[in-house]
Amino acid sequence: MAFGYQILGFGSGVSAVGPGTIDIVVVAGGGSGGCNYGGGGGGGGVVYKTGHALAAGAQYDVVVGAGGAGQSSLYSSGNTGSDTTWAVNGGSTEFTAKGGGRGRGNNSGTCHGGSGGGAHNTSDADLIGDAIQGDESGDSGTYGFGFDGGEGGGAGGGGNTTGGGGGAGSVGANATSPASGNGGAGKEISDFASEGEGGFFASGGGGGGIGDHPGPGTAGVASDGGASPGSNSSSSNAADANTGGGSGGSWSNPTPGASGAGGSGVVCFKILTASYSGTTSGSPATRTSGSYTIVEFTGDGSYTALG
Repeated sequence: MAFGYQILGFGSGVSAVGPGTIDIVVVAGGGSGGCNYGGGGGGGGVVYKTGHALAAGAQYDVVVGAGGAGQSSLYSSGNTGSDTTWAVNGGSTEFTAKGGGRGRGNNSGTCHGGSGGGAHNTSDADLIGDAIQGDESGDSGTYGFGFDGGEGGGAGGGGNTTGGGGGAGSVGANATSPASGNGGAGKEISDFASEGEGGFFASGGGGGGIGDHPGPGTAGVASDGGASPGSNSSSSNAADANTGGGSGGSWSNPTPGASGAGGSGVVCFKILTASYSGTTSGSPATRTSGSYTIVEFTGDGSYTALG
């Protein structure tokens, strides 16, 4: 029918379908863990808003952020994840999820991010990565989620153990003796139970295990949300793709390894099927749930609302 109207049945008149509203989650890429006495990478920032109105006929562009590259340079911090955005084509950016902070190594540099990276093997609260998602302007901050990374132990207190990366659901754990900190929890979003890691997004990587000085110390673990644990032998694993999880810190001496890459981001939205235009680019995955359509962008693309 013309003008986006749909006949619902005899005697019912007409009911406007229109562009509709969406429940949307925007997840940035996770940070990677530090290499050799390295903290866990922070989970990507998460923005989750329900009932977000779409403009008739507008094209919305999606840019999905990559996870931070793994780190193989000894004593170095990991790499920060990249931002994920949802923007009106030719207009404003409506949502920005900030990339997860890198897990700190012995070298200098901040580890702030959507969720902050964990600190290296020094007991100093000033060295943890701060969560910055909530500092974003507009809806990106109001509906944003991210938490700080954990503090390292230091030779005097935690046996040179390291802090866990922050997650979108909770802070990264501080190091204790003889264990590095666990990564922070991911954010659970029940609308998207088939996306992320079973509906969890952007958990923090575990702090790397310690082999000496004075050691040994066990690596921190990771929870649901795509992150990887710290390594207890050599290199840490990469975080899961399209979850925004941070990667764990790598094992220290005597056989140091590299950290894995952080998990790439994702954008998912839920819309009444009657309002779903089906006009997309970038080949997003779709599924139906009752009267709704769920759309998942694992890479760059776009959606055009009904006119």
